[in-house]
Amino acid sequence: MDVENNNKNPLTGTKPDSTIRHIYNALYDGKRITSLDALGLCNTICLNRYICILRNKYGVAIKDKWLQLPNGKRVKQYWIEKG
Repeated sequence: MDVENNNKNPLTGTKPDSTIRHIYNALYDGKRITSLDALGLCNTICLNRYICILRNKYGVAIKDKWLQLPNGKRVKQYWIEKG
């Protein structure tokens, strides 16, 4: 999805190929992502940093929940709910 052509694009002033755009595009396209997903998606281990920026600076309504992994560890999953 090309964010520039999206009428609901809140990311004005960001570069087209930036990490924050990759994360936003994935969420906007309906993907649910964790930090592990972000590592493969856009080579970042700082997903929570970008989620914080998207929420606070750009006003993107991102939902989250904790997931329990089979090994007992927990990770947070993020998504945008469309309604």
